[in-house]
Amino acid sequence: MKKQDSWGALISQTGSEIIAIGKETGYLPSLIVTNNIKKIPEKNMEIFKENNIDIQVISFRPILDEYFSQALMSKTLITLHGYLRIIPKAFFRRFEGKIYNGHPALITKYPELKGLNMQEAIINNQEKYPICGSVIHEVIPELDSGPVVAEVRTENISMNKDHAYALLRRTSLESWKHFFKNIWKFPE
Repeated sequence: MKKQDSWGALISQTGSEIIAIGKETGYLPSLIVTNNIKKIPEKNMEIFKENNIDIQVISFRPILDEYFSQALMSKTLITLHGYLRIIPKAFFRRFEGKIYNGHPALITKYPELKGLNMQEAIINNQEKYPICGSVIHEVIPELDSGPVVAEVRTENISMNKDHAYALLRRTSLESWKHFFKNIWKFPE
């Protein structure tokens, strides 16, 4: 996998999505900023270390100055992967048009699925949500309201909770692959 110096990623979860993106696209961010390093499994940390990825830890409820670390300021692309924190408006002004979030719900079709816990709604209401999928959208100060730049849809054939999460993970990865192939192309 090739490390991209212009790309930084914010995570609150395990980092598994970034690793899957790397395996599919051949690219990894040069910087990962997390507010919960304890959630990153050792096997994922080993992959990040093997690829010389810089990992920075900010507080669980970061202050504005933590977002503007020197390393993050040098990036031209910031992606969010399960980053479950409110981002300061000044950050949006600095990175306008350069921050993208993966959202595991079709907010284009079902706007009520913005925010948290949308997977549970999809799982528990298959009749209401016969189509499921994931989007990549530009991040703006309003929650999950930026322009959608990539979307993958599929029939909601969830047989159980684990199957539903696997289906949404697959559509999320496909959305990110489309994003990196067609929207944000890294120089070779």
